[in-house]
Amino acid sequence: MEEQEEYLLTQLEAQGKKIAKYRKQLTELTYSSQPINCSLMLKICNRLNRHIAAFDRINQQLLELDAVC
Repeated sequence: MEEQEEYLLTQLEAQGKKIAKYRKQLTELTYSSQPINCSLMLKICNRLNRHIAAFDRINQQLLELDAVC
């Protein structure tokens, strides 16, 4: 169980870093003085959403693992 929890925590951290990366890119895109590239914004948003969904799934697995223990 402990190994599985460590693995999930590592995965959760990795997803959190990816979320932070894409949020930063989105912020930079929206606050730049350049016109917004909509296709790039859509690509960033889709990636951000995928990583948020993965983060939520991993978090749910951790909660379920915690409830078992």
